[in-house]
Amino acid sequence: MDSSPFHSGPAPAEAPASHALALWRTLLEATGDGVLVIGAHGRVLATNPAFCRLFTLQEPAGALTGVSLGELCERLGEAFADTAHFLGRAAELHRQDGPVMGECWAMSDGRVLECDVVPVVVDQRRDQQLWVWRDVTDRARLRAAEGHGHPHEANLTYLDELTGLYNRRGFLRHARAQLDAAALAHRPMLLIFVDLDELKDINDRLGHAAGDRALVDTAKVLKSTFRERDVVARLGGDEFVVLVTDSSVVREKDLLSRLSSRLDALNTHAGQDYRLGFSTGVATFDPAAPEPLEDLLSEADSRMYLDKRRRKDASAH
Repeated sequence: MDSSPFHSGPAPAEAPASHALALWRTLLEATGDGVLVIGAHGRVLATNPAFCRLFTLQEPAGALTGVSLGELCERLGEAFADTAHFLGRAAELHRQDGPVMGECWAMSDGRVLECDVVPVVVDQRRDQQLWVWRDVTDRARLRAAEGHGHPHEANLTYLDELTGLYNRRGFLRHARAQLDAAALAHRPMLLIFVDLDELKDINDRLGHAAGDRALVDTAKVLKSTFRERDVVARLGGDEFVVLVTDSSVVREKDLLSRLSSRLDALNTHAGQDYRLGFSTGVATFDPAAPEPLEDLLSEADSRMYLDKRRRKDASAH
């Protein structure tokens, strides 16, 4: 005889599918963690009220069903302190076949969210993905106060020390993920290669401190020209690059015109002993015929050198 206080008679027959669905819905409604379920084709199968509360979404959880993961991430992106990093990393996580636990994100409102991404395996293959979100702000602050550092301090290895932009390593990491996300969301992008003209002349005439100021000024012009969600980087030396993460609502001509205007404004008002000049080259990412990042960089670099040659020829005459 079973003496367990939880014994309640013989085991029941297997519950019908409707009961299992009711149980699943009750669990989604009751849990305090935000739950996002992504189907095999990259579309939202389910969310729960806690997910909507975490991201301050106004509509009911069911309204997101059928939305692609790419579209959802685009919508959530502004809530993250580093939108470009979130969009790129989310695409990486979606490709993972195994679980990824404890992924931390700094939010634009000062919170810290943690996410576990777990595959749902059916017949030995990933069928769905479960994204479970929770607010760990208090825990993160406590760890920082105890001297364990900020959860995102590892991202410093992806930053250029002088300008604060992404370095080459950071750009390659985020840009590759952005390409995947753009292909998933059918979103066109632009890659703009920017070369700071005459940096060697500035260094030779005015010293390396002036050259460093010119590089910092270049970074400021680029950051003020492009959006927070665009990936702006210093590849090294006098070479910079910008990945415009959505070019569907902006024209290449308008972007380059804006960049030129910001550069003119800096040269007019900065009061420096040098004038900054840029050579630029642009490559287009077409999600219908995606190219590798290396090909886009090579194409933009080649066009930048053509622009530089034209500028030199024009000044010689």
